[in-house]
Amino acid sequence: MGEMIRRFWVPACLSEELPEPDCDPIRVRLLGEDLIAFRDTEGRPGVMQERCPHRGASLFFGRNEEGGIRCLYHGWKVDVNGKVLDTPCEPVESMIKHHVTHAAYPVVERGDVVWAYLGPKEKQPPFPNYWWTNVPASQRVVGKIDYACNYLQTVEGTVSDAHNSALHAGFALMHWTQEQIDQLRGIRQVGVVGPGVSLPHTLDIVDTPYGFRYGNFRPDRNGQRVANMTPMLLPFHVWLHEVPHMFVPADDEHTWLYDVRASLTKQVDHERELTERGERVGPDLAPDHHKLRTLANNYQQDRQGMRERREYWSYSGIPWGKPLQDMLVTETMRPIYDRETEHLGMSDSVVVHLRERMLAAVRRFMDAGETPAEDPSIKWDLIQGGTSIVPEGTPWAEVEYPDEASVGVR
Repeated sequence: MGEMIRRFWVPACLSEELPEPDCDPIRVRLLGEDLIAFRDTEGRPGVMQERCPHRGASLFFGRNEEGGIRCLYHGWKVDVNGKVLDTPCEPVESMIKHHVTHAAYPVVERGDVVWAYLGPKEKQPPFPNYWWTNVPASQRVVGKIDYACNYLQTVEGTVSDAHNSALHAGFALMHWTQEQIDQLRGIRQVGVVGPGVSLPHTLDIVDTPYGFRYGNFRPDRNGQRVANMTPMLLPFHVWLHEVPHMFVPADDEHTWLYDVRASLTKQVDHERELTERGERVGPDLAPDHHKLRTLANNYQQDRQGMRERREYWSYSGIPWGKPLQDMLVTETMRPIYDRETEHLGMSDSVVVHLRERMLAAVRRFMDAGETPAEDPSIKWDLIQGGTSIVPEGTPWAEVEYPDEASVGVR
């Protein structure tokens, strides 16, 4: 699976983590490798192995200036492409810099994200221009936060829609009245299920070249038939309704979540979106984007709030945004969950399908070396999640893309 993921463009860091030319480099843990990312004097981002190609000292502590990173040990200097620019401790006639190349990866900066390709050079695919990477910066915000568990657990938790009526709301389980729920809905958009109403046990699923898409039909307030659709782009994208999520493996037991709030038609309130997701550096996250609520401090769960049942988050006792609620349950399954101990129910149909598709994709890669990343038939820029009004009688298999106006933050 790790080798397969390397065939895709993978988020390495946020653009804002490299705020200006010659800024401080940052450490990046990605697919089990210790890397650094930096922005050179010309503003170009680079992602490369942390250890200097000379004697292995950390380039994180190096000087970022005049077009490259200079190692503190012997002064070797490397540019964003891995070219050795200078070897000051070598004799003037030394040719070593012409023979040594540092392990640096191809980089593309799109949609406020620095993406890296870690696979074989001859297999490098074009960058998939996802719709949200092409909107103006004012119409997009990207959050970043860490999970202390294997990436597949995070993906499984996201495609498991049934937990929304408990973990993220729990009104029926707390015996809230419809009046209480209606009052809350008048204050904020929470996308919840009311008392006595449960999510469907089964969802419609259609396989696609990029993975699969799933969802269901529901009537809206006007009685129109609305399709709710979530694409799963193997191996780590889940575009939950209209919100792209990317679950990027740092290593086997740690994952980075990049989640996007974007709109094709209007500006996005960056501060509000990050606040509601619990993804602000300072109040919610350390400067390196690791969360402050962790298992070590019991996620700062508010037990008194749970007893009083006073707020929309009272069921879980976690007052910040959904990622932190998800992290509580997903991380406490242990860093790598032993699935032999689980007991799946009808509401787990998408989780089962996800595992089947993941295994099929890996087997195809092992047998033929093929991945969706290289499939020219996939129109990456047209794939969207969201809602679409469809005529009665339209089968789920024919619901391909949502209405353009329905995509993005609402």
